[in-house]
Amino acid sequence: MTSLILVDDHHIVRQGLKFLIASMTDYKVKADFSDGTELLDYLTTNEPPDCILMDLVMPKMDGIETTKYIKQHYPAIKVLILSSYVDEEHVIGVMEAGADGYEVKDAEPSQLIETIHQVARGERHFHPSVMIAAESAESLPHLKNKLSKRELEVLEEMTKGQTNREIADILFVSEKTVKTHVSHIFAKLEVTDRTQAAIYAMTYNLVNK
Repeated sequence: MTSLILVDDHHIVRQGLKFLIASMTDYKVKADFSDGTELLDYLTTNEPPDCILMDLVMPKMDGIETTKYIKQHYPAIKVLILSSYVDEEHVIGVMEAGADGYEVKDAEPSQLIETIHQVARGERHFHPSVMIAAESAESLPHLKNKLSKRELEVLEEMTKGQTNREIADILFVSEKTVKTHVSHIFAKLEVTDRTQAAIYAMTYNLVNK
């Protein structure tokens, strides 16, 4: 019997998934939760499931953050993301977090059942629209031109509105060094000013929000 856990902040969605899974032979829903924190609390004291079906946008702890934690601490658990979001930002986050699959919520029931089967037995499955977004994301500046650890630190302070002088004091470097980092950041992100850099950083989760 393959055990599943459902994580979605909409009760009606969880109920619909339970109904669908009830029609699947050898599958059982062990538990369901409304966000990632509830799931992680459960996993600390209970036997882990074979597979987790999880939403992306949830309160307290979202699907990307939860998936990343699960893959780091419970690597044997398969994670299938179920979401209506297929934009580059979310797709990148899901891929980097290590999810095993990504299906859209408006998929036909038969397609969703097949996707659950595939992911549960160890295969990876990503909806075609997700793959299109992933391919598009490959051309994003920050993926083509990786920022260094120090550049990311400077960028984070820039998003807080800090001046070069203030950043220099915070990072214990010279103001000239900060200016050099800022110039490299602009070039790598293909932006022309600090505001554009900050918006880009927040959009693609390059810094802590």
